[in-house]
Amino acid sequence: MYNLIPPLLRKKSKLHGCIVVIGNETHSLSQLFVDQAHNRAMPVYQVQHDPMQTNLKIEQQDSGLKRVRLNLINPTALKNLVGYIQRTGHSIELCIFQADFSKSLSNSDASAQQVEQLWQNTGLAAVNIAQAIIRQMLIKSQGTLIFLGTQPNLFAENNGLTQSMFASIRALAQSLAREFHPKGIHIAYCMLESWDSQNVVLMDSVKNMCWHLYQQPDSTWSQELSVGV
Repeated sequence: MYNLIPPLLRKKSKLHGCIVVIGNETHSLSQLFVDQAHNRAMPVYQVQHDPMQTNLKIEQQDSGLKRVRLNLINPTALKNLVGYIQRTGHSIELCIFQADFSKSLSNSDASAQQVEQLWQNTGLAAVNIAQAIIRQMLIKSQGTLIFLGTQPNLFAENNGLTQSMFASIRALAQSLAREFHPKGIHIAYCMLESWDSQNVVLMDSVKNMCWHLYQQPDSTWSQELSVGV
């Protein structure tokens, strides 16, 4: 029976799991995952958006963390990252996307260029990431994709643009969950009150929540959770 399986599929079935954390100011969270997954020998990739980066740039840190800089709005760059990870003998089992909390815009002050940049760094990046990561997870019908966003109505009324952007990511997560939960892919949206990478308690809470979602059996999968300190 084993010999009937095509060699390419046999190779992919032997891939070991890894963790990918995507977003700005995610070093502390990524390092916590290095410590969490140490016993499982799961590599951790910290991916940061760099619109000027034309080639895949990966740096191995002494702590064991792999830091990656790439253009998240370029689907080819994400495809190259997934390909690199597969060539190292790994598949992405847990991916966390932290949308940019720092770029809130008021309706009155936002220029067309700022609105476009916000959309690219959050909405468009989320779509590109979902496409690349889910495509790879479907190989084994296994994986967890988590979007970190804000709680509804958290932003003031004059920050409707930012509020709308996070609402669109939440809607994306809900749509993906309906489509891919039956196919073995766990999609979740996690609501945070704020993002402070220097807040050790908050980062540990986020890590624990994501790890809890990753370990949930499919019969009890959660689609939304919230974290507070």
